[in-house]
Amino acid sequence: GCCPRSGVILCPGERLVSFPQAQRAALSRMSWSDILYPDNPARREKVARLHQEVINCIELNFDTTNELIGALNEHCRCRLHPIKMNMNGTIRENCDKLLAAIKSIQDILQTIDARLKSNLEPDLYRKLHDFQEPDAKKMQILRSVATMVSGLTGTVAMGIFIKLALSQVVSIVLSQTTMILAKVGASVIGAVAGMLLGLGVDLVLSAILGAIERDRLETAIQELNALVSEFKPASKEYNKTIMKTICMLP
Repeated sequence: GCCPRSGVILCPGERLVSFPQAQRAALSRMSWSDILYPDNPARREKVARLHQEVINCIELNFDTTNELIGALNEHCRCRLHPIKMNMNGTIRENCDKLLAAIKSIQDILQTIDARLKSNLEPDLYRKLHDFQEPDAKKMQILRSVATMVSGLTGTVAMGIFIKLALSQVVSIVLSQTTMILAKVGASVIGAVAGMLLGLGVDLVLSAILGAIERDRLETAIQELNALVSEFKPASKEYNKTIMKTICMLP
């Protein structure tokens, strides 16, 4: 396990050791495992590559979420704070930061929606949430109550609400994004500190796996492969959907 506060790593079956000691221990284990399992160096490279892909996805999610926060602050009078990756933190901590930011955005949209529900006739409110209704009709409905609902002042603010809160596609994408972020945070690499710093691959793998053996590397590869195959397209879809939404604003 890793102790972020003290900056030390506890290797399986060993006492607490410093980073240099841990690195020497990791290298010693790896040299023996490489003799026993000659394919291990290639496997380690694959784990490192997959790990970098996870980091790239997290960076994209931070950028996308900040774009959305900027649009909401500018046009809907929100006071959301931009989020920043903690390069010294764990992947789980950064995923939690993303999840908290997305939840804050969803909470704002739900608050606006609750105000709309209390100010609109039931039939008009139903039409707002009918995915078959054209956006022009929804804009007309919003204009009728805009003065009574804070956060909907101006055509752009209404457009943001329609695209974010009343779009089936965006709702699904936001839901998928939160699910995959939770999954990544709970993964084998989620709790390892310094994973975003580009630490030496040997030390990173030592922290993840302990004594490096072929079956453990295979397990890490399988889990990371599954994560990347899900996280990468989900991150791209989240980015594409949000950027398209912002670009289509009136």
